[in-house]
Amino acid sequence: MAAEVGVLPTPKPPSPADDPVRKSSLYVGDLDPQVTEADLMDTFRCMGPIASVRLCHDSLTGDSLRYAYVNFFSFSHASKALNFLNHTELKGKPMRIMWSQRDPLTRKTGIGNLFVKNLDPSITSGQLQHMFSNYGTILSCKVAEENGKSKGFGFVQFNSEESALAARDALHDTLVKGKKIYVSKFVKKSMRTVVHEESSFTNLYVKNLPEDVTEDLLLDMFSRFGKVSSIAIMRNDQGKSRGFGFVNFHTPEEAMKAVEVLNGSLQGPNRLSVARAQKKAERIEVLKNQRKEIFNCHIEKLKAQNLYVKNLDISVDESKLQKHFSVCGKIISVKVMRHANGISRRFGFVCFSTPEEATKALHTFNGSVLGGRSLYVAFAQSKEDRNRELRHYSQLSQRDLRHTALHPTRPVHYNFTPYSSFYSPPYLPLTYQHYGTNIGMQFPFFQNYHHHRSTNLSLLD
Repeated sequence: MAAEVGVLPTPKPPSPADDPVRKSSLYVGDLDPQVTEADLMDTFRCMGPIASVRLCHDSLTGDSLRYAYVNFFSFSHASKALNFLNHTELKGKPMRIMWSQRDPLTRKTGIGNLFVKNLDPSITSGQLQHMFSNYGTILSCKVAEENGKSKGFGFVQFNSEESALAARDALHDTLVKGKKIYVSKFVKKSMRTVVHEESSFTNLYVKNLPEDVTEDLLLDMFSRFGKVSSIAIMRNDQGKSRGFGFVNFHTPEEAMKAVEVLNGSLQGPNRLSVARAQKKAERIEVLKNQRKEIFNCHIEKLKAQNLYVKNLDISVDESKLQKHFSVCGKIISVKVMRHANGISRRFGFVCFSTPEEATKALHTFNGSVLGGRSLYVAFAQSKEDRNRELRHYSQLSQRDLRHTALHPTRPVHYNFTPYSSFYSPPYLPLTYQHYGTNIGMQFPFFQNYHHHRSTNLSLLD
């Protein structure tokens, strides 16, 4: 008989000691489209001094992407905001607040992520978080909604796979508000499609078996899910178990039920892995895709750690550049680019050990002076990324120039829109002025690619 689990009205605040990194940057998601940076500032400022607030927008349409980053000056104030404001409403929608995850590998691989379904409609995200909070540090928790009503399922992500598996083992098939909840490992949509297409398979691959597990014990373990047609444990020449085997069920439904319950379960000291048995070609393809995903995540992380530095004095070499930037953190590599004859090309790259150190260096040293020259510092980009952004800003500029009508009372060189339409202030016509007038005294120029990459120009604020 399943045990009844109580649900309290408010979540248990996570302990600041659970976060070893001591961050001060929060991710705020599930925002109402009408929420502005001013709204976020008003909501979070009561928790402590705020360094910055950034609401993310679509680069083409300017529409809100419905998530933001709130940066505090201290970890204690950020932790207080997380504890007190997570799942509270802003403009009628509950905010989902979590520590900002700089590492794309954690975000994209779904480590420690659980899927919970058959929830009572009255259960909120805060109550779901409280229910799971005893099993480890929760990074994110959300009950899926449509038109403000629960869809009966949600997601809970822990900071470790061990905590997630412990929560799953403890809470799967328990009663919450009279309904038996289902808890399983979260599976990406692409993988769910594969499982659906291959649901006719009945043969399971079981690995990480203890040495003393026999065919009879394995049969007892799996037969409670249905009729087992065959079973085998792979052994070496001496007859010792190689730690894996195969179990074949009579129907696909029985096999799927065994996977859902036994995958990740403990058998003695070992945690079992139970999955559909794959052909060798399929296994190779899966491993290839996994390695590719890990590699891409690694590249994304390196992009956030690598800085591009230009306008270097010709006398600046790697040692001078490293000394200049080293106050912001541990530097992995420094490179000044040179011509074939060894003369500096006046730009280079500085790679830090963490994205946080790189961000600090960018804001500290962009516009600083080294060797008598003012440095330009930005995150390094691939050639494809640079070309894509250049095309984007070129299109914006051409569109604004195309739609500008000539003004009859001033010289032709005044007749253009200095801003993109996404950044335009109210238009105030100039009175006629004589030759030699510098339009830069009246308007800043249209924001171009280099302005966009800079941290110093007011157009970005």
